[in-house]
Order: sequence, then structure tokens, then C-alpha cells
Amino acid sequence: MNAQFFDDLSNFLRVAFLLFHSIVFYYVLSWRSKIEPQTDKRVIEYVLAVIFFNFVLNLLVLFKDYLSNFYPLLVGLNIIIIGTVLFYGYRRILNFNFYYLLLPIILFLFFIFQKNEVFAFSGLLFTSISYFHIYYKEKFLTSKPSDVVPSIIRKGTILPFVFFGIYSIFLSLYLITNLTVFNIVATMSVFLSLCFRVIFLYEEKYKTFLLYISIFIFVFSVLFYFSLRFIENTKNIDVYHKQLTLKRLSVEVKNKIDSLSNFIKVVASSEDFKMSIKKGPKQLDKYLSYLNQTLNTAVIWFADKEGIIRACSAEYREQMINKDASFRRYFKESINGNLSVFIARGVYSKRDDIRISYPVYNKGSITGVLVFQFYIGENFKKQINMENAFLMHSSGGVLIGKPELINRLLFNVSQEELKRVYEEKIFGNDTLLPSGFKQIDDNIFEDFNGQKWQIVKHEIVKDWFLASFLNLFIYEQYKNIFYIVLIILAFISHSFAIRNFERIRSIFLRLAEEAEEKRIAFDAIDIGIIYTDASGKIKYMNKEAIRILDASEEVLGKHVTEVLSLKEHENPEFKILSVNVKKIPVIYEENPILIKGVKFGDVITIKDATEIIQRQEVSKKLARMDVITKISAGIVHDFSNYLMVLTGNLSLLKELENSENKKDIIQKMLEATRIMNIIIEQLKDLSPDLISKKERLNIEAIAKNAATFVLNGTKINFTIESEPSLLPVYADSAQLYRVFQNILMNSRQAMKDTGTIKISLQNLINHEEKDLKKGNYVCVTITDSGPGIPEEYIDKIFDPFFTMKKEGKGLGLSIVKSIVEKMEGKIKVESKVGIGTTFRIYIPASEEI
Repeated sequence: MNAQFFDDLSNFLRVAFLLFHSIVFYYVLSWRSKIEPQTDKRVIEYVLAVIFFNFVLNLLVLFKDYLSNFYPLLVGLNIIIIGTVLFYGYRRILNFNFYYLLLPIILFLFFIFQKNEVFAFSGLLFTSISYFHIYYKEKFLTSKPSDVVPSIIRKGTILPFVFFGIYSIFLSLYLITNLTVFNIVATMSVFLSLCFRVIFLYEEKYKTFLLYISIFIFVFSVLFYFSLRFIENTKNIDVYHKQLTLKRLSVEVKNKIDSLSNFIKVVASSEDFKMSIKKGPKQLDKYLSYLNQTLNTAVIWFADKEGIIRACSAEYREQMINKDASFRRYFKESINGNLSVFIARGVYSKRDDIRISYPVYNKGSITGVLVFQFYIGENFKKQINMENAFLMHSSGGVLIGKPELINRLLFNVSQEELKRVYEEKIFGNDTLLPSGFKQIDDNIFEDFNGQKWQIVKHEIVKDWFLASFLNLFIYEQYKNIFYIVLIILAFISHSFAIRNFERIRSIFLRLAEEAEEKRIAFDAIDIGIIYTDASGKIKYMNKEAIRILDASEEVLGKHVTEVLSLKEHENPEFKILSVNVKKIPVIYEENPILIKGVKFGDVITIKDATEIIQRQEVSKKLARMDVITKISAGIVHDFSNYLMVLTGNLSLLKELENSENKKDIIQKMLEATRIMNIIIEQLKDLSPDLISKKERLNIEAIAKNAATFVLNGTKINFTIESEPSLLPVYADSAQLYRVFQNILMNSRQAMKDTGTIKISLQNLINHEEKDLKKGNYVCVTITDSGPGIPEEYIDKIFDPFFTMKKEGKGLGLSIVKSIVEKMEGKIKVESKVGIGTTFRIYIPASEEI
């Protein structure tokens, strides 16, 4: 795998990624307008057009070898279309005037007149600026593009624009420089742009996308490699066959060279040749002419060690005698003691021949050089032409071949090399002209039609090659067919993958609709529901859970332990939930979501247990009251009978007793029975079985009498405020008196005989109070300035035997509540520590004064 492989692979993968991008936006165009009616279809159409024309641009890059001379023209036109689409898209939708997007048109005009491809390719740089311009506006300005097109540019989705801009920059650099590194970076940028776009569109299937695209890259890279390898092997086989043909063509010439090379060594060292040299030029000329006719060579000549030709066979004797051959490379090599074989065009004969030279020794020292020249036969030339071959010097000059190639220079050689060729007269006196081929690699050329050719060479002698052109167009055709097949396969693969994603999306959308219905149902229940994923991160909370936790939707995505802080409750049925500074009793349940033994998350339910615990406490109180009332009823009945008998007997005994001392004792006993009778009366108030006597009463008078009696002898000031037309109440006067008596006594004891008490009496026609039946009431409000009742004791003050006083019995307020409820009334209490306590008593009243 060489740089060209990675270059071609990058071009193909970039086309494949942009194809995926285009198909994605085609589906977006088809479904988003259905599920999001507010979506502006024009926006998606412009984005799809930009991506599609970038796809076409990269197709042109992929098939550039096939397009040849049309390639820069088509690329330049495509860049103009991209810039124009971007310009009108930004202008119509975002109201942005990016006039620099029209510069590709001006650059293309420069390309037409200057014929410089850089102008055609540089326009892509200006299109890339627009993507960064959008990023700048979204990131730093108050007027953001996402406000206009939220369906395309949303939070976290601006990165596709950034990477698309990077892709455009590096693609432009690649088009200008043809450097593979720019090509690879451009491909990676397109891939990252696609990944971030897929995160936005198919977040629920992003891992599946990564798996798919990884498999796609691997599979298609392998296919790409083996396909190119197959094409390369096919080309190498053709090169091998052509080399065999060239080798076959050169066999005759090489055999003759080998034969004459061996013979020239024999002649140069023979005594006959040396004797001819000694006898003089005429004898040597005859000897060389004889050899020339015998060997069927073109000419044989001898030069002294200074390079001056002293003898020559008859055909070219006049032209060559006394000429200087010291500049010839073969002479220089032979004068140094080496056999030299050289091919050149004769300066005098103007014929193409092969020259074999060998040093001539006399007594161990070189006295000159013997040269055999023979023409390259016409039969050999015909065979060369039949095989489209040619004889080429290492400098790239063609000596023998088709007329259009003779004296043409194929390679890009330096001036020094070309000067050496002219000095050595390799091509005689002829001048080498440009061939019209453009050398793009060591042995790769491009003709004026844009077709590529490879020179296949076989060396005949040093610096000379029998060569032939191998047309690479057929292999480019194979490669293009292979590209087309791979692109079709990529399209099919992408289509199936995206359809699968879209099918998942359809399922997801249906599930989303069902989830929305369930969400509405979940929000309507009074149980908090929390759904977490397998890692414990919160994915969903209904309204009740948000209320209980005093949270917002910002907690979504956090770990459940960051939101729920639970402790054990004294009752194992409950947990204590810490929310800010509050402690809330809750019923907590956690159930895993298991599918075939695999845990996908948890469903947590929490229910505020405050009311449940309160109801349980009330239930306990009612049960306790029921027990107490039943006990009190029995005690009241039995004890009242015993006390009546005891009181009567003590009264009779007092009348019969004459001793004053004993009378005092009996009187004390009667006093004790009176106190016991008061307790009996209190217990009667707790008993529901004892019937109270109801009569029409003036509640103001009872309140005044009770306050005067209880507060007498204290420093407590009391006031009574009453409506002028206060409604009368129906109640037992003694029980109503005890209501005022017990409340006022509690206030007196709490204030320690000093302070103020305010008693307010008001009519109330109930229509709104939920705890009261509809009807007329007298609302009695008793407010003191005592120390108040702590909040934790408010709910317990009406419990029997609950007291905050060291010597209290805990019956006073429980009796008050019992009496009020038997009158079908209601009592409430409010208290603030350090300020005082207020009792509100609602007593049923008459409808008339």
C-alpha cells in the first residue's frame, strides 16, 4: 500500500460519507415536515442541496483521471454552484449577506483566461469561510442562527458546520497541491461532521451507527484494496508480457553485439592487425575493409590514442579519416582499457548504428582504439514499429520508432544532461524536440488528450533501452467501473442502514407518543415516579416526584443518589426523605427493569406519607378516646351511685353527731365528696353515652361569668367583644360553662396570673368551611398573650392525659373538645411561641335572635 492507495481510498470514503449525509437529509426532508409541521422545508432543501453538490464535487475528484482535461472546468463550475446555493440560502433564510461566496465566480473567470487550475480550485476556500461565519454568529452574537432554524442548528449541533468548514479548507488545499495528507484530513473532517449530525438525528441509535460505519469502512477498505490489487496485478501481467516482447525483439541485436564484442577482442589482439598498423595506413585501410566485408558491418575504423581516426574501411574513408573521435564516450571508455558498446546516430552517415570499441595494445600499452559499427537493421525497425516499441536513450530521447516519436524528448531532463547528449553527438547533429507528453511520474506520462501512458523498458546496452508505451486508460476504466460498483454498493448499504434507523425512529416516535400519553397519566396521580437507566442516571420524573423533591427538570441526567437522600423511619414501612431542610416521611419502593435477566434500569416510586401518618395518629387517638370514654362511662355510673350513698350517710351522720370535733371531720369528708363529684361531672363530659341537657342560652353571659370566676384575684385583664345581635345557642349551660372555664384556666396557668385575654363572639353563617356543616354558628375566639404552644405539641393538646404542666391531669382540653363535638361544633387552635395562643370554637346557633 503506497500513498496513491491512501489517496484513492480517502477520495472514495469521502464520497461514501457525503452519500450517507445526502440520504440522511433526504429522509429528514420527508419525515421531519410530517412530525414537526413548524419545520421550514426550505432550510432542509438548501442543506440537502449543499451536501449533494459537495457529493458531486467529490465524485469529480474521484474520477479525475477519467475526466482528464475537463476535470478543472467541472470542479470550478461545481464550486460556483455550491457558493451560489450557500449565498442564497443564507440570504433568504437567515438574512445574512455573505457576498464573499460569489468570489468563486470571479476566480473561475480568471481560470478561463489564465488556464491556471489554482483559480478554479481556490473558490472552495471562500465557501468554507461561511461555515465558520455561522459558528461565530451562533457562539458570540445575540442574534443567533439557531433562533431562525432550530431544526438544523440547535444546542450542540453547531459542530457539524465547523467540521464541514474544515473539510472544505483541506479539500481545497488538496485540489491545489495533490498532497495526500490534506486529502486524509478532509475525509476525517467529513466523517466527524457526519458523526455529530447523526448524534443529533439518531441519538437513540448512535452506537449502532458507529458500529455500522466502522464495519462499512473496514469492509469497503478491504474491497477497495483487493480490487486495486487485482487491477494492479492485471497491469503488471501486461507489463510483464510487454517486457517479454521487448526482450524477444532485442535478442537479435544483443546476440550480434555479443558476437562482435568477442570478435573485436580477437582482432585487436591479433598479430595480423598489429602488423597492418606497423605497415602504415594504406595497409591498415585494406585490412579494415576486408574485415568490414567479411563481418558485414557498416564501417570499421581505428583511432590513435589522441582520438584521431587513422584508418577506416572503404565506405566512409574520405569522410572520417583524420576526424576527431575523442569526444565520444565509447572512445573514452575504451582508451581506459574497457570494452564499450554504444548506440548513436552517425554524424556523417546520418544512420542509426551500434558501435563496439576495444583498446589496442602494443607492448602492454594502449596505442589506440578499434571500432566496429553496424547498422540497426530495417527488419528490426519494422518489428519495433509493429509492436509500437521504440529505442530510447536514458535521457528520454527517442532514436528509433514511429516518425512522431523520433528525435522527441520524453523525459524532463536537466540542461546539463541535455548538453552532454549534444556534446557526445548521440543523435548526430539532430536536435531533440519536446514530445508533447507530460511527465507526471518516473515512467508515467500524460498525452495532450489527458490519457496516461506507462513506459515499459528493457535495457539493451548501457543507457539504451528498447521501450514501449502501455496505455493506462484501460486500467483507469477498470478502476472507474470498480468505483461505480462500490458507490452503488455503498448506496444500497447506506439506504438499508438509514431505513433501519428510520424504522427505529418511527417506532421511537410511536413510543414517544405512547410515552407522552403515559406521562400525562403519570402526572395525574399522587405518587412520585422516577425512571433511571442501568447506570442510575435519572431519565424521567413525573410532576408529583418533582413536587416532593422540590426539584426541576434540570435533575434529569443526574445520578439518583445526588437527588434522593433517604434515612430510616421509626416505622419500617416508611423512609425519611431529606429535601433541603425539610424531613418528609415517604413510602419508598424501588423495582428493577429486567428483560431476559438483563437490567435496563429502575422504577422508583415515592409517596408523601405525611397525611397517612397523620391519619394513623388520629386513628390511634380515636381508639384511645374510645377506650377512655367507655371506661369513663362505667366509672361515672358506678362511682356516682357509691358517692350518692356515701354523701347521704355522711350528711345523716353529721346531723346525729354531737361532738364538734367529729362534725369537723365529717365536714371535711363531705368536702372531699364534693370534689369527687366535680371529677365525676368531668368524666360525664368525656362519655358519649351520657345525654346533655340542651337549652336556649345567651353565650355572652356564660363567657362573662366564667371569665370573672376563673380570673378573679389575678393580674390578667380580659375583654369580651360581642356582636349586638348575637345569635343564641342551644347547649347544656353547665358544659358550655366548663368549656370557657377549662380554656381560661389553661390560659391563666400558662400566663402565671398576668397578661391579657381577649374573648370575641361573632355570628357565622357557614357556606365555605369544609369541616362544618352548613348553617348558623357563633364563633368564639379566645386569645391570650401567653408563651404559646410549641409546634410539635399542637396536635397533642386535645389528647386525654396529655399535659405540659407538672401537676396537670391532662383532661381539661380533651373535655373541651368532647363537649364541643357533642354540641356538633368544632374547635381549632393556633399558637406561636412567644406571642400567644388562640382557640376558635364554632357552636351551632339558632336561626333567630
